Amino acid sequence: MALPSSRKVTKVVIPVAGMGTRFLPATKALPKELLPVVSKPIIHHIIEEAVKAGLETVVLVTSRPKVVIEDYFDPGDLTSYRLAESHKEKLIEEVLYLSSKIDIVSIRQYKPMGLGHAILRAKPIVEGQPFAVILGDDIMKCSGPSAIHQCLNVFQERGEGSVVGAVQVEREATRLYGVIDPAPSIEDIKKGSWRLKDFVEKPDPAEAPSEWALPGRYVFEPEILEELQNAGPGKNGEIQLTDSMQKLQARKPFWACALEGERFDTGDRLGYIMANVAYALEEESTHHALRTWLSRQLAR
Repeated sequence: MALPSSRKVTKVVIPVAGMGTRFLPATKALPKELLPVVSKPIIHHIIEEAVKAGLETVVLVTSRPKVVIEDYFDPGDLTSYRLAESHKEKLIEEVLYLSSKIDIVSIRQYKPMGLGHAILRAKPIVEGQPFAVILGDDIMKCSGPSAIHQCLNVFQERGEGSVVGAVQVEREATRLYGVIDPAPSIEDIKKGSWRLKDFVEKPDPAEAPSEWALPGRYVFEPEILEELQNAGPGKNGEIQLTDSMQKLQARKPFWACALEGERFDTGDRLGYIMANVAYALEEESTHHALRTWLSRQLAR
């Protein structure tokens, strides 16, 4: 059965304007999003997730130092030409595949004014329609539907409201994320989604309403842009996405989607290392030697 046109989602906003200060000095010259997880940059994994979900357009919200991210997906650059000349096209065929499956456009965020402001910058492209958002810090490794695809499925199943992806974290880690209220029941988790009452931005672990955090997967109804447009500065003087989500939630439902998959916080150095190990263990060319080396290291 065809979806109502008002619930069809074709565009995804990916904010990539951040400075990547947690990875200095590496990010002094290279955007964090282009740091490799094995052979593919972080942003490649993120856009691959969008492609697997059937989304048609990526809106990159960039800043001046991030133009090389756009260049990475350019199928007509000199690197591609030289590789084709030497019959080594397979080295970049995955990039070319993504470029052929999804349109990639960009818009600038001229000042670092918060995540909410970054998403608002995409308004000229996504206004008047529901849209997805994927944040680039968290890679979700899923054996079934991709993480954003799972959120889109819930969005389609529910006749009204927006959807946030949710993963369970250690209580001490709640200080790093937006956290949802209330905590789900066992039945909610089995069903895969539940209605939310509130969001709390980076709470003290002792005061966190649950251990369910937001790993940066959202599907919004168009009204979120109105809330962002009217939002004033929040924490740290920035336009906070969570503030506008709370205001929209007061008049429209929000649903949590319990994401199935393994999450890696690549914005954290340890999480980034763990992602590389996990993906390398699945690579045919590296898994045997890496397992042998890890076994030796752990035995010491």
